[in-house]
Amino acid sequence: MKSGESIYSIARKYDVTDDDIYELNPRLKGKVLGLKTIVEIPNKKYKEEETKPKEKKKEEVVIVPALSDSNEPYSIHTVSSKETLYSLSKQYGISMEAICELNPELKTGNLKKGAKLKFPNTIKIVDSNGQIKAPKSVEIPVTYEPAVAAADVIHKVQPKETLYRLSKKYGVSVSELQRLNPTLPSGFPVGFDLVVKKGANQVVETPKQTEDTPIKVVQVEPLSTDNMNKADFLIAKASQHIGTRYRSGGSSTGGFDCSGLMIATFKEIEMSLPRTSGEQSNVGITIDKSQAQKGDLIFFTTNGRGNINHVGMITEILDDEIKFIHSSIQAGVIISSTKEAYYAKRFVKVNRVLVE
Repeated sequence: MKSGESIYSIARKYDVTDDDIYELNPRLKGKVLGLKTIVEIPNKKYKEEETKPKEKKKEEVVIVPALSDSNEPYSIHTVSSKETLYSLSKQYGISMEAICELNPELKTGNLKKGAKLKFPNTIKIVDSNGQIKAPKSVEIPVTYEPAVAAADVIHKVQPKETLYRLSKKYGVSVSELQRLNPTLPSGFPVGFDLVVKKGANQVVETPKQTEDTPIKVVQVEPLSTDNMNKADFLIAKASQHIGTRYRSGGSSTGGFDCSGLMIATFKEIEMSLPRTSGEQSNVGITIDKSQAQKGDLIFFTTNGRGNINHVGMITEILDDEIKFIHSSIQAGVIISSTKEAYYAKRFVKVNRVLVE
């Protein structure tokens, strides 16, 4: 407020009426304005913005074209720091095994920054701002009608579940689940009604395997092409640790025990194994020694008590000789043979863990 100003002059100055000013400043009505009096002036030019409801961004499915003139629907990805096979598999919506199949150099070497990898072009989601989002996996519903008894305990298979995980959840061995479900399709399909126990009150216990325990051997088909590729990948990953020292309870490059090496190796294909060799001997299907193939687990008893306490992974079959990679107390991670007298006397069994 300046000297000589009045409500009238202020109203003329700001192109408003006296009543407009008094409406905002009722305390000034009928009073003489003094210097430094604060007068609020209405701003008639201001219009409150209408709050519009946010529009839901529309998403549309688009196919990303190939990045080359070739008819092959592939694109090239340059690996950046901190990227892993796992993160790339999620980004492109394909398995780690499929990435290694398209890029054979990964079967024998690590993922390196700056490497150029080939990926199939996939269906991706693009929002209204043109931002490409990660590909969405699509579950295709399949209806199965297995013949099961009313008293059986049934589990409907969910996405990402595996026979091994369900065996631990229900306390049933993988081989028992396979025996209870002879019509189980390959691929462990989502939506399948899996029989996990015969009779609602039946409890299936997995006996501790020892040297004197009779072993139930299952005849199996040779590994599929997909599982053969997985086996080669696992062998390459395990072989990178040859020479690493033995460390009790170790499952990292700082040192491995026998089961720790298997845990770290199979983790590369997102397969979780139990902590001890005895527990690992209950995973998968026990097969005849003559049917052993690369990628199978081989078990021994080396403590003089007869129970399984050592495990390795088969890397090569030469007639009646089996070579396997394992972590030994004396030499760390090495490749040994069943022709060696020490292991020939202590062999217990072979398990197939790469099952369809």
